[in-house]
Amino acid sequence: MGMSSFKRSWSSVAIVATMLAVMTTACGQSEEQLQRIADLELAAAQKDSLLVEMADLGRFIGNLNAELSDVSLEGAEFDLVAESPVRAERDSALAKIRHLNEKVDEGETRLAESTRRIRALSLESDTLEALLAETIRSYERTFENHRLTIAALTEQVESLEVENTRLAASVDTLEAAVDTLQFVTSTVYYVIGTKDELLERGVIEKEGGSRVLFIFGKRGETLVPARELDPAAFTAIDMHRVTAIPLPDSTAAYTFASRHPIEDVKATAIEDGEIRGDMIEITSPESFWKTSKYLIVVQG
Repeated sequence: MGMSSFKRSWSSVAIVATMLAVMTTACGQSEEQLQRIADLELAAAQKDSLLVEMADLGRFIGNLNAELSDVSLEGAEFDLVAESPVRAERDSALAKIRHLNEKVDEGETRLAESTRRIRALSLESDTLEALLAETIRSYERTFENHRLTIAALTEQVESLEVENTRLAASVDTLEAAVDTLQFVTSTVYYVIGTKDELLERGVIEKEGGSRVLFIFGKRGETLVPARELDPAAFTAIDMHRVTAIPLPDSTAAYTFASRHPIEDVKATAIEDGEIRGDMIEITSPESFWKTSKYLIVVQG
């Protein structure tokens, strides 16, 4: 091979080598650029995903706010009887509070995960990073307020329970007092006996009259209830339930030593203040017993 041919061959090799070097360099630069573009696209996708996630968390918080505003215990009075509808209402309120507490837990978990992703993600924009940081702080404050609201609701339920326990005890005491009062006001007493029997038992006493010469006893003497009456000497009844009093001898005549209105009774026969028959029927209990709780019937 001649020198000129060798030179031409060498020149061709140099050209090819140079082209290969240029092509290799160009290919290397393209790979870096592609990698850079891919990284930017991934970062943009992560950023968009994060923004969507934060927006979704914002909607979650908005729904939670609405749920919290629906839970109102104002004016509530919780009964302590497990089967009562009011107790069911109380249990429902507690279930709502537990549900809201779980929702706050979920929201805080989601926020913590988003915060971790934001710190791990290299954001291109300082403005966006600051905005996301402020959003996170706002969400944290919101969840903290939700915790305080839930704690206040729970305390309110517990306070209502304590108050209603006290009220229930007061109601029981009041009901017992009312029952006692009704028993006392409804309980009346009656006794039936001959004059001698009633005098001996201290139920009645003689009043008035004047002695007449050669006549035993006193003229114009009347029988009246004793000044102090012992309920044990009488039969106790409920004025509203017992309106008929049996008489021991239907052929005998009976009069009232007590001042009960004879107009408020019915019997087989009533004449000149004397009652005959097998029973005394009281037609108007309230009016009849208003004069006295002690009815004294004297058998003639």
